Amino acid sequence: MEPWVYIVLVGAVAIVYALRLPARAGREDSEEKKSLKETEAALELYMADIEQENSKLLQLVGSIKTQSQTNKTDLQEEIGVLREQVGELHKSLLLMDARLTAEEKERLQLAAAFTREGSSAQTEKPPAEAPVKPKPVSSIKLRYPRLFELHEQGKSIDSIAKTAGLQRGEVQLILQLAQQEESV
Repeated sequence: MEPWVYIVLVGAVAIVYALRLPARAGREDSEEKKSLKETEAALELYMADIEQENSKLLQLVGSIKTQSQTNKTDLQEEIGVLREQVGELHKSLLLMDARLTAEEKERLQLAAAFTREGSSAQTEKPPAEAPVKPKPVSSIKLRYPRLFELHEQGKSIDSIAKTAGLQRGEVQLILQLAQQEESV
């Protein structure tokens, strides 16, 4: 065969191949486009689901924030009420301390008066009539039963003071007043 026939045959094969190539590429492109569209649709559904979940999450966070603010406000109001109560209790405590201090002063004065009466009675001659001694309004032992219980157990004044939460001098004074009360 002649060389030009070979050239024509090769050209014809190239033309047929070139015509078939776009058809094959078209089929492959359509399959790629179809899979691409399916992927895009799946991504769009996924994004829609994520957006719904995000909106639900935002609503939940908002409700939690509102609830925490409400709780914070309630707690602040309760703290305010408690502070007022503490202030009232503090005032009441100060009044009680003042009353207690006044009663302690009266007891000290009574103790001093008893001591003076006792010492003056010992130095002077007893009068013909026995003087009438005032009766205590209430027994000191009734006011401090724990203190006298510890004293009867033989505890020291320091340990009684520690246990009763009093000062050493107060314990001594109470014990002296009790002795004077018993002697009356």
